[in-house]
Amino acid sequence: MGKLEKWRELIQNGSIILFWKTKIMERNLQQLKREGFEIYSFDCILWNEEKFHEEIANTLNFPDYYGKNLDAFNDCLSDIVPKKKGFILTFKNYDIFTKRHPELAYDILDIIQLNSWRNLIEGNVLLGFVQSNDGSFSIPPIGGMSPEWNSDEWLEKNREL
Repeated sequence: MGKLEKWRELIQNGSIILFWKTKIMERNLQQLKREGFEIYSFDCILWNEEKFHEEIANTLNFPDYYGKNLDAFNDCLSDIVPKKKGFILTFKNYDIFTKRHPELAYDILDIIQLNSWRNLIEGNVLLGFVQSNDGSFSIPPIGGMSPEWNSDEWLEKNREL
């Protein structure tokens, strides 16, 4: 049996994967890009609800009628058909956004998890990469699964804890 594709390794504990070091996240993204994934990146450091909807709509080319609410985000995200194997949404500085808007930050990831399962049924892959500057950052279970740290940073000592 051949080597497991990187996305299959990553998705074993859910579609939301946590990263502390940007360098490790970027290495994973490069490998996934080689596997045929589209990558969409966001820096969440200045996000509020309005900024989130503005950036997500512009980057993902949501239609002009996008309602700029979480129901509309769910609807438009479910309409995306990747050109190749799948797509990855990367969120840098998510811990900063989460401190200011914890419910919104959670709901966004919950919607991504839900759409990830929908995509898998249709033969596509959707992953969410969440980068945190806080090595002890955690997210409550999403879709019955707790988002895990990537394999390189799974041990607390690898996040300097």
